[in-house]
Amino acid sequence: MTTDEIMKKIREGLTGEYSVDMVYLESQADKYRSAKNAKEIGSAIADLAYEILPDDRREVLNKMMYIDGKRLDVVFAEANKLIQEKKIEESFKLTEALYTKIRMNYRETESEVYLSFRNTLEHQLYLYFYRPSKKLVRPVFDLSQMILLHGYNLLELNRAEEAARVINDAIRYNPMNTDAYFELAECYKSLRDHDQLLSVIKETLEVAVTPVQISRCYCNLGFYCVEVKDYDRAVCFYYESLIYADHPMVPAELHHIHTITQKKIVPPTREEVNEAFEHYGMKCGANEDVVGVITALAKEAIENKDLPAIRFYLHMQYGLTNDPEIKEMLDRYDTLAKERGQA
Repeated sequence: MTTDEIMKKIREGLTGEYSVDMVYLESQADKYRSAKNAKEIGSAIADLAYEILPDDRREVLNKMMYIDGKRLDVVFAEANKLIQEKKIEESFKLTEALYTKIRMNYRETESEVYLSFRNTLEHQLYLYFYRPSKKLVRPVFDLSQMILLHGYNLLELNRAEEAARVINDAIRYNPMNTDAYFELAECYKSLRDHDQLLSVIKETLEVAVTPVQISRCYCNLGFYCVEVKDYDRAVCFYYESLIYADHPMVPAELHHIHTITQKKIVPPTREEVNEAFEHYGMKCGANEDVVGVITALAKEAIENKDLPAIRFYLHMQYGLTNDPEIKEMLDRYDTLAKERGQA
């Protein structure tokens, strides 16, 4: 269905009762969150929600959702476009306004906290790790990504200390946002703050949910080890990163180590790799708690016969474990999806 057709159907479901309709629109936003035209639908639903607001509530919403008559997501899109056009200073003006708006209007209270999870997995991981006592309020917009973009602009403008502070705010709005952790690592690289770099790498590994994310963490560990002149362990981490995903910079980094040490670079033994992880107080591979949450969600999806969710979680589970039994299950459900035209 096109966005217009979907919105026509959604409009037909309105009752004229504000409180009922807002709950209804939120459910519709959730329903279409994974659709191909999800952004268009989400934007149209937001416009519709604004349209049906009573005047007094509209005034409050203007304060929360608009900057100079533009919705926050529109400003965010404009800022992103300016970055693509290499107009960092112009983008910075927009992201600074976004950051200020968010900090002023989406504050944590004694009873509520705003959190911008991008999917059910992030939400469930947060519940598992943090066991929150406050009410979790999901804002209309992805506040974490908006703040992160401001941090990115600050880093591009060589204001790494400020960028680190801002990006930590992005993490507060979504502690499962690995994009923010990786950008924070770039800040500490720029500042040559080795202790903070190692700390944020470890934090990222705790919440990494894909092989690519784990690979990138190990590349960052390799970078850290080169910075502290621990070259043998750097080689271990760079090679370990290639088990999870190809990284085009790894050969160049290994050559750089060879240039410094004048030693032949050879793949490390498993014992050497394990020792490198133990030296820094880590275990290789995905966080077992993350795998456990994904496994539980896959089981729940299977019980509910939710084919898209089954394939999503089994794919993630296999990516983190390389378990042949999981692969066999995934192949079965992939075949079923093709038969149903849902592949």
